[in-house]
Amino acid sequence: MTTYLVDNSIWQKAGTSSAIAERLREISPQHLIITCPPQVLEYCHSARSAEEYAELRGDMDQLLPAWEHPDERDALDIQQALWNSGLMRAAGAFDCLIAAYAVANDAVILNSDHDFGYLELGTKGRVRQEYVAA
Repeated sequence: MTTYLVDNSIWQKAGTSSAIAERLREISPQHLIITCPPQVLEYCHSARSAEEYAELRGDMDQLLPAWEHPDERDALDIQQALWNSGLMRAAGAFDCLIAAYAVANDAVILNSDHDFGYLELGTKGRVRQEYVAA
């Protein structure tokens, strides 16, 4: 069994991409899907009304929260790895935090943008990710 931390690039496209929907269906019965605070904050930030916010928050409440929490050094070390590898601004601060949660929980980040590929490259595989094309 693998633990997956599903990025918002996946959740936002799941309703419109058959490839992403299929991959989520493959993962969900056999593997564990977790959330973490920065991922949930990003997910809920896209709400356009109080009602939609409540709905999005409810979506995330259905998933298992990460049980291990990184400290600030973990996230900063991931960001430093990007600098050390010449990928200074290849991923944002929230992506570095999400990656730190994934590492702390031995999770693979399922994503549909290239930021986590850069994080995997910059950390020499310490951050693990799976890219799904939309």
